[in-house]
Amino acid sequence: MKRKSRNVCSKQFTGTTVKDLNEKFEGMNFFRKYGASISEHAIYEILKNKPHPNIVKVYRITDSYVDIELVSPIISEKDYDKNTLMSEALLTKNYLQSLGIMYIDWKPDNIGIGTDGKYKLFDFNLSGIITSNCKKWALHPAIYSWSYRQANANELKDPKEIDDFSFEINFIRENYVPLNV
Repeated sequence: MKRKSRNVCSKQFTGTTVKDLNEKFEGMNFFRKYGASISEHAIYEILKNKPHPNIVKVYRITDSYVDIELVSPIISEKDYDKNTLMSEALLTKNYLQSLGIMYIDWKPDNIGIGTDGKYKLFDFNLSGIITSNCKKWALHPAIYSWSYRQANANELKDPKEIDDFSFEINFIRENYVPLNV
């Protein structure tokens, strides 16, 4: 499913809006995000050194912003392959968990298509990092996310269980009834 990117220029996100950016990274358009949280910044550091074909490439990390691969979000696509998407998302989840990264915000809205035609996960602002024994948060995710609140309402506290639950309710369970939290 190789597609040409419809993005004609780099983009930047400043916390509330996305604007065009007249800049390239090594001749390529990219996405610049200002104001990454401490957790998100740390995750991008890990991913820059340990890339994955289904996660956006991390080009540059500064104290003020991160520059990542520019993708076309699939929410604007009507004909994406849901089975391939789910299969690649599951491989990506397992890879992130092997690095100690719990994504938490699993949903098609956070996946785009790269210029190489691959599905790519982006937007790590609600993610966390676990300790080496995998039972506690080293860097806690944002607790205001819908998926995190649903996991807590279902009495899940273990970081991996929270991440697995988030993946399941957003990709696998078709009849999940949200709890009012």
